[in-house]
Amino acid sequence: MYCEELVGAVYLLGNIYVIAKGSFHVLVLTGHSPYDMIDKILLDGMDAVDIATSYADICVYVLDDGNGRVTRIGQDHSLSIAVDGLERGNLRSMSVTMDGRLVIVKKNSEILTCGKDGSLVSFISVPSFEPVMHAVEVSSNVVVCSESSVAKMTTEGRLLEAVHAHVGPDYVTMDRKGNLIACHWYRHQVVELDSESLQVTDTLLTLDQDGIEYPQHVQYVLENGMMLVCWMNFLDVYSFNQNATQGYLASSEHDIREQQILEAKLLEKEIAHTNDAFKTLVNLYRRSGKDCVFSDSPEEPQNLLSASTFGEYPLRSLLHVYITDTVLFNVVIL
Repeated sequence: MYCEELVGAVYLLGNIYVIAKGSFHVLVLTGHSPYDMIDKILLDGMDAVDIATSYADICVYVLDDGNGRVTRIGQDHSLSIAVDGLERGNLRSMSVTMDGRLVIVKKNSEILTCGKDGSLVSFISVPSFEPVMHAVEVSSNVVVCSESSVAKMTTEGRLLEAVHAHVGPDYVTMDRKGNLIACHWYRHQVVELDSESLQVTDTLLTLDQDGIEYPQHVQYVLENGMMLVCWMNFLDVYSFNQNATQGYLASSEHDIREQQILEAKLLEKEIAHTNDAFKTLVNLYRRSGKDCVFSDSPEEPQNLLSASTFGEYPLRSLLHVYITDTVLFNVVIL
């Protein structure tokens, strides 16, 4: 059986979206046990190098090095081109800001920030930190990861802080408290970094304790406190919630639609008051009457932890998911 190496995975409104090397499909899984594969989205000629969630536009973006573009996947899995005309063969990674801009890292250590309409907003060249692996916007600055350091820069490229190490992080995501969660491919680790000092504050996952080997992609899920880690042919699902094994691991027979509505309500409550674009989008959907999880959200979420409880509990491993293009195996970690 041929098994692909996973490139990345993200979660949005009850579903997990996965990309693999050499595959023209984005795999869509249910976001809870038994993590069934429910769809395969074809992108012709795709060489996917990264995948990210936009909370501003409620969609998933795929960075496609084969076609030199960023493709948008909507809630109904419709496809559209968000950014086009990028240099093929020179794309490395991507992140999305809270207001929906795309931060794209090129292999020549250039960082592009594009608007939701595909227009170029800013450009940074960082040869001193070459090669740049990933970049995310944190508090109006840019945190840049390279093979030997992690640094904070202004959007104009001025260096503010740098922490040098023998091996730097390869990929970073941000949790609800504003801290950075980074994976180290060579060290076989996932760690937490302070967003101000960039120093390691906690080691979350290791090869010896958790069995992860060469992790290359991590996403903290704002909706529910889950964390997705891709390494080799595996997708690991973790949670900071001690009750998660009764939810995401449990054999789920409840309505997926209900889960999506509850998580949408939490997203709307937590993000809309600081995100005008998000609020506008939700209102547009409601007025149009389109099929959208925000149009019939309940007044208050039921059986869902409050935002203040996320991150309180020690990280718990939920499962390893072993994925091929057609077959999905679950291995529960007890």
